[in-house]
Amino acid sequence: GTLLAIGLTPGATAQLAVGPVPITSSINDIPITVSVTSWITVNSVGDETTVEARIFADLIDLQKKFSDVVGSFKRSARNCNRSADGQNPVVSFKSGSLWPRNDQLIMFVRGDIDIWSCSVGPPQSAIRWEKTKVSFLTLKLPVRRTWRNVKRNMDGTQPFHGTLLVSLAEKDGANVALRNTEPNLRLDGEPTFATNANLSLAKTDMNEKVSKTLRSAINLTKLKDVLPKELQKFNMTISSARFRDRGGHAIAEINLVGKASSLTTTSLLQQIGAGL
Repeated sequence: GTLLAIGLTPGATAQLAVGPVPITSSINDIPITVSVTSWITVNSVGDETTVEARIFADLIDLQKKFSDVVGSFKRSARNCNRSADGQNPVVSFKSGSLWPRNDQLIMFVRGDIDIWSCSVGPPQSAIRWEKTKVSFLTLKLPVRRTWRNVKRNMDGTQPFHGTLLVSLAEKDGANVALRNTEPNLRLDGEPTFATNANLSLAKTDMNEKVSKTLRSAINLTKLKDVLPKELQKFNMTISSARFRDRGGHAIAEINLVGKASSLTTTSLLQQIGAGL
């Protein structure tokens, strides 16, 4: 960090810059590094001091690896029901890209809706010798067993593409929230297998996977750890949160604010300065 000012007098301002600090997380075994920088501003007015922290998380590494992350979310077909025939749509994502747009992120994805069917064959039976307890004796007796074979087949694939807008916002003073719009998905080619219900499944799947990805990359607890330890003792609340565009880099900006007495704040800043 770089200490710009420590001594506080009424009406004075102190600023502290920390970072960039790399924070690495794993999304489906793909390492994603977020570069975090924070600016701490301390304003003293009378006996009250306001501490503001602006955290900037650069998501460029996630942008570069977003297509790989999207492709890593695999979903296998469920087991067939042995009592009846049925169909099982399975959504998979093949590629994607992530870009900042004003105060939002826009995601472009491509994927497939695979239609699996379960066909149940005719009953089959056979005599098997099985141990059976008769009175005090255990004997091997012939028992007829009946079963039906179930086969799983993929009937076809319907490709699709679409977009999703995501915004970042303050949730309750202690947490941030992701707000996803409804994905705008379109089927490619002639719709043969995919139905509206299957398309809705793809939208739900996309929302869940995107939210999981961003929550892993924007871990508020880890982001706060970048702040100097002495300042982490403040009861700071989130005042705002948003995405930003910095030269094509998607930035998550989170602003925190807290209040304390000037004496307490000056003491903390002196301790921070001594540790730099």
